[in-house]
Amino acid sequence: MTKNERKTTFLLSLSHFFCHVAILTFPAILILLKAKFHVNFATLGIVAGVYLFLFGAGSLPIGFIADRMNKNLLLRIYLLGMSLSAFLAALSGNFYIFAIFIILMGLVGSIYHPVGLSIMSFVKTDKLRGFAIHGIAGTLGVALSAAFAGFLGYYFGYNAPYLILGLIFLSIFIYSFFVKIENNKINNTKINNTKAAHIKEDKIQNENIKSFFNDFFHRNIAFIFIVEFLNGFVFQGVFSFLPAYTGMKLKNFLFFHNQTVAAGSFYVTIALLVGVLFQYSSTYITKRYKPHSVFSVLILISGLFILISGFSAGFILFFSILLYSAFSFSMNPISNLLISRNAKEYYRSAAYGIFFFAGFGIGSIAAPIGGFIASSFKLSDTFIFYGIIAMISFTISVFITNYNVGDAAAE
Repeated sequence: MTKNERKTTFLLSLSHFFCHVAILTFPAILILLKAKFHVNFATLGIVAGVYLFLFGAGSLPIGFIADRMNKNLLLRIYLLGMSLSAFLAALSGNFYIFAIFIILMGLVGSIYHPVGLSIMSFVKTDKLRGFAIHGIAGTLGVALSAAFAGFLGYYFGYNAPYLILGLIFLSIFIYSFFVKIENNKINNTKINNTKAAHIKEDKIQNENIKSFFNDFFHRNIAFIFIVEFLNGFVFQGVFSFLPAYTGMKLKNFLFFHNQTVAAGSFYVTIALLVGVLFQYSSTYITKRYKPHSVFSVLILISGLFILISGFSAGFILFFSILLYSAFSFSMNPISNLLISRNAKEYYRSAAYGIFFFAGFGIGSIAAPIGGFIASSFKLSDTFIFYGIIAMISFTISVFITNYNVGDAAAE
């Protein structure tokens, strides 16, 4: 990478890391909030549900907006907005006011993925490595959020994590002005000419829904969005129930002695950290094989390990969840690269918005469906169900071809 590309990647990786830390701080300090504000879990659950839904769903309109606005400006709005909402949450002495700013944080947080991934896609040198580093930063944020929020909350109070997050986001916001953020400004003339020519060719005078669908959607990108929805469904479902499942199944495994909660938290953290380590490996694999083929194989292998985890216990279960995490997280940089190749540059943010909405927004239905299966049958049946969904995802992914319309549009 060039020096400026490295700075852009570092800025986005920091923004991605703390995006996930901020979003997952609320569930990490749930017990502290319950004691502080004397509210029940149902109330806390409603707040969590609203802000998490906005975090996923908000990325859809943001993606379309970002293609018509300065992405650098939107990135800075995200950083400053997260800083302000974190500070205001930290200073709130009333639960309902606190909840308003947490929900606001979820909405502001939805800006990041369509904007950040779009900017990341304009890094020209070793793009896949950039996506891998960026993805690892986000995964580390997920893995370390509980430790960050739990430690600060336990020793300094429920508002300490948000106060620190406010300072961190403010610092990143200031730092962003010292980075010449990679973008598609150089190619804007060519892109606009390409876009205008395409619209003229189709005899469409104004940009409307029909022109968008004609210009944006094609067979390959439709398959990618469907596969991402299924992969996001499996991922969110698995990690919603993995702490409980591993805690129950492995509470006497290794050095644990009937410690369900501690065991579950430990195994999930280890699985996430393994995912971080393996996420970078896909950058080497795709230098020898076509990304879409590697993508399909990774879906197949991760799905098989989910199925195995539904039928196993002890040592086999432990390694199956580690290997699921390893292969599942290895897919992230490749899926981002596939979007980059299959979406034209002037619709790149919209593509990542739909992509993130499919995996995180619509995919959020996995938890209630899994809960219904676990209540009606067994918790292990939930993992078998997710494994079957992964096999369906693999089957559809086979139809994704080696396509590269995205970067070609700007050439």
